[in-house]
Amino acid sequence: MSVFEAAGLSRRGFLIGAGGVAAAAALTACSSSDKPSSGAATGPWEFTDDRGQKATRDQRPARVVAYASSAAALWDYGVRPVGVFGPQKTADGGKEIQAGNIDLNAVTSIGNAWDDFSMEKFAALKPDLVVTGLTGTKPTDMWVLTDDLGPKVQQVAPIVALSEYKVTLPKVIERYSQLAVALGGDANSATMKQAKADFDKASEDLRAAAKEKAGLKVLVLYGDKDGLYIAKPEFFADLAYYRELGLDIVSGGGSEDYWEQLSWEQAGKYPADLILTDSRSYALPRAQMTQFPTWNQLPAVKANQLGDWSAEPRFNHLLATPVIQKLTALVKGARTDITA
Repeated sequence: MSVFEAAGLSRRGFLIGAGGVAAAAALTACSSSDKPSSGAATGPWEFTDDRGQKATRDQRPARVVAYASSAAALWDYGVRPVGVFGPQKTADGGKEIQAGNIDLNAVTSIGNAWDDFSMEKFAALKPDLVVTGLTGTKPTDMWVLTDDLGPKVQQVAPIVALSEYKVTLPKVIERYSQLAVALGGDANSATMKQAKADFDKASEDLRAAAKEKAGLKVLVLYGDKDGLYIAKPEFFADLAYYRELGLDIVSGGGSEDYWEQLSWEQAGKYPADLILTDSRSYALPRAQMTQFPTWNQLPAVKANQLGDWSAEPRFNHLLATPVIQKLTALVKGARTDITA
């Protein structure tokens, strides 16, 4: 049984979240009437999300429940959700990548996987607001809050969903910053101002490294025992941004969003000098990929030009900067003639 079957999820749902988002116009800009308004803590509050749906409360929400990566994005601005759902802890008790700097001992877990959400725990928290990410073009394309669960959650508290679909990393970060401020967070703290400066510098460093290593072909993928899934960079906020900075990321084909599925026998379909593999705990570790001869024969594998990547980016400057810095180091140290 595959990990998808065990979880009761479609492959697309497992890999990118099973849920939806607004039209592109709603993602790239807000009209003056659509801009988030924090309001006073004791006054009316509203925020229009990337589906174009407006969440309203009589006062600023104080009890927020959020998907793990959304909670992590808000956490460093000082917005501390009372509940978190989605992957937070690994099987051995460690912290999942998505959880960022969240103090998991200070929040209530509503569920620790995409198919694990306790309505009882959720309702008991008496939430004012729910925050999650959007992974597609439909309003129901949300992390965890799928077609069946979303309406039940909405009856308890309004949902704010911010798009991760076909939008670049800085734009997603900007939206989480706007939401954080609307929820009483501080985007101008010394920590977050320095994080923004560090992010900008890291981005320029990656741009320079990509230019220096012109011709370097980068392949990004997720693997499991059944095969490989080649990322399509235009669908991922971080990969789309790295492309914008000049990194040559190979794109998978086919008609599906996000990924092209390949068998292990097809592992060599896309030649690459540098391969980044999904480092989330449920992805197949590279150490286990060596059981497949076709993997071992890849030029980048033979040259040990390999690195980590998470299919769920980190959506604030503090979290994203180290990821970019690590990628820059990989690019700087990579040879460009592996596939020649």
